[in-house]
Amino acid sequence: MKKIVIASLIALAGSAFAASVTLEGQNQIGDHGAANSTNSQVTVRGSLNNMFTADVGVTQYVAAGTHALSTRDEAGLTLSLPAGPVGIYTRVAVGDKYTNTTHFGYYSVEPGVTYSIGKATAKVGFRFRDAFQESNLDATRTTRAGLSYALTNKDSVGIRFDRVTGDSTNHSYNLSYTRSF
Repeated sequence: MKKIVIASLIALAGSAFAASVTLEGQNQIGDHGAANSTNSQVTVRGSLNNMFTADVGVTQYVAAGTHALSTRDEAGLTLSLPAGPVGIYTRVAVGDKYTNTTHFGYYSVEPGVTYSIGKATAKVGFRFRDAFQESNLDATRTTRAGLSYALTNKDSVGIRFDRVTGDSTNHSYNLSYTRSF
C-alpha cells in the first residue's frame, strides 16, 4: 500500500510540469469466469517534441466481491505521426504490477490509428503486454476503440471500449476527463 501512495504522489507532483493530466474510471467485466473490477487511473503526459510524448500513470484495480487490490504503475513513450486528420502512433511502456501476493515488471507495445474531425478524435489500437518473467502469466492482447471530444481548448472527455484476451480475459468500459495546461 505504501508503494501505491508513493507512486500516486509522484504522478500528481509531476502534473505541475505536465502538458495534460487524465483521470479515468473503468468498469472491467471478467470473461470466462474472471472477476469483475472497478478501476481508476491517473496519467500525466508531456510532449518532448512534435513527435514524442512521455507519460507516467498509476492504475488501481478493486476486485468485485473480495475488494482485493492490485496496482500498475507505468511509464511510456509515444511516437505520433499525423497526416492531416489521420495519424498513426506507437506507444512503448514498462511498468510494475503489485498485488497482495506478488510484484513483477512488465512491458507493453501499442500501435494504433487516430482520426480527427472537428473537436472529436477517434482512436483504434492494439496493445500487447507481457511480464519480463514468463512465470508471472501476464501476457495479454488488448483491442481498444475510443472517442474523445474537446469541450474547450483545455478540457476533453472520452469513452473507450477495451477487449482483453490472453492470461486475463475481460472487457471494459472506460470514461475519462483530460485537463491540458
